[in-house]
Amino acid sequence: MKQHLGKTQTKTVPFMDGDVEIKTLTVGQAKLIEKETKAMQAIPEAEQDQLALLRTVIRLAVVDAEDLTDEEMDSFPISELTKLSEAIMGVGDDEGNA
Repeated sequence: MKQHLGKTQTKTVPFMDGDVEIKTLTVGQAKLIEKETKAMQAIPEAEQDQLALLRTVIRLAVVDAEDLTDEEMDSFPISELTKLSEAIMGVGDDEGNA
């Protein structure tokens, strides 16, 4: 298994009028997202910034998105970012089950 350390799996998914490449999340990245989710849920709902969590997920997983600013991310339709996030969190769910 050690020969596979550091390798990244990717998948192309639709985004807006084209496609983007997303990376399969590592265990460490999934734990980071889980930690941020729990931290956000611990504060009053009115103070939660769910868009910050969405931005984190996209920056972690979308190829070439890590340097996008909050302002750049905010220029995309929320529905498209949500679909993209759902695709990211579901990567691997249907692989190998055919």
